[in-house]
Amino acid sequence: MSTKTILLFYVLSYVLFGTLLGCVGENSEPSPVGEEKTATDTNGAQQLIREESVSETASLKPIEAQTVPIQLDEAIGDLLTTLGDGATKDRIVASTALGEQAAKVVSQHTDWLKAGSVSQRRGMMLMMTGKAQVFPDETFSLVKLALADDDSKVRSIGVQLIRQLLPTQAAELHMHLLEMMKDKQEMPAIRNSILRLIALVPGDVLQTETALSDLILAEGDDPTVKQAALQSYVKLAPAEPAIATLVSVLENSNSNEVKRTTAVLLGKYGTRSKGAVELLGGLIETDDEDLQEASAEALARIGSPSIDVLVAKLDSKKLLTRQMAIFTLGVIGPSARDHVRRLEGFITEGDPDTSLIAKEAIFSILKPRQ
Repeated sequence: MSTKTILLFYVLSYVLFGTLLGCVGENSEPSPVGEEKTATDTNGAQQLIREESVSETASLKPIEAQTVPIQLDEAIGDLLTTLGDGATKDRIVASTALGEQAAKVVSQHTDWLKAGSVSQRRGMMLMMTGKAQVFPDETFSLVKLALADDDSKVRSIGVQLIRQLLPTQAAELHMHLLEMMKDKQEMPAIRNSILRLIALVPGDVLQTETALSDLILAEGDDPTVKQAALQSYVKLAPAEPAIATLVSVLENSNSNEVKRTTAVLLGKYGTRSKGAVELLGGLIETDDEDLQEASAEALARIGSPSIDVLVAKLDSKKLLTRQMAIFTLGVIGPSARDHVRRLEGFITEGDPDTSLIAKEAIFSILKPRQ
């Protein structure tokens, strides 16, 4: 092969290979001269496609339903307002007028509880009182709305209406009532109403008992709430844990009112509360007469296990404590017979009041039992 032939072969190969490279990735139609296609042009086209796609998708979304304003009956609203917060005489008239169209008013109860004024909501609650048997489902619905209401009076009436619900309906409210009962931001009067009711509401008894115990032992709560909790707690809890809880309250509470209720409840368990006699004996030294009397009553109910503590209190420096101990020994009766001679020592001319108490106590101790 000549040198000229070899050079010609290389030239043809270069031209052919360059042409093939130019074809790879090119558009089928060349760009106009001076207007080469850039990355920006490509991105813009893609963005336009995406925007059109989004626009089409958006146009396919369903139109959200607009909230229709609640239309309230003006005449009924006036009657509910009067019933809710009017004068007594006017409220009687309004109640009668509403009763004559009860079915119509009751059918609107949801609207009134959601959109009515405070007075109208109160009126709606009062209007429904006593109508649970006729309108059981509507009353249940009303109570659920009322328990979440901003107005304390509406909530209070709602709690009262729970007593009129069917057991299955009341059971559905059990958990919500426990939460309201524990909520320190709730009005004490409403919490007390729930506490008086909670033992009657169908639900998990152990859960209720635990919630009550936690509330009783918690610090910094309203004394009246704790008192109501104690009353409900002893209705549900077995004797042994209940007595232990009551003793703990008696030891740690800073409220004489709470201690008084606790002492009374301990006394109801009789001799089973004998572990509390020292604490109760200490409380008859208090200057709070109500607490002193409640403690003495508890000791009397506990009976014989209290005698030694009471005899020790005969040496108290406080006259009222000595008198209370003498009286309580008399209430216990024949079991205190061994201490009659000691009681006779309190019969003196210088203290007629104590003498009278001692004579009555001795008579009760020695009196034959039938």
